[in-house]
Amino acid sequence: MALVAGIGTWVATGAHVGWTRTSAVEMKRDEITGIDYPVQRPAFVAGIEFPVAGVAAAVSLFGLSLIRRRPVAAHV
Repeated sequence: MALVAGIGTWVATGAHVGWTRTSAVEMKRDEITGIDYPVQRPAFVAGIEFPVAGVAAAVSLFGLSLIRRRPVAAHV
């Protein structure tokens, strides 16, 4: 589940290969002069650390699941 959540979040927000961004640059055009200019807007774009963290969590949980507990001796 951790693997699916990490990769799913990353893909759903744009699959950005760099670090997570909290803003995006949009190009707008001035109506009078016709000049394009950048405008920043708030946006969440998950970076590559999301799928990496999902893989790390999945591998860690899988490793923990392989650790077997000793059987408890029955007291009679």
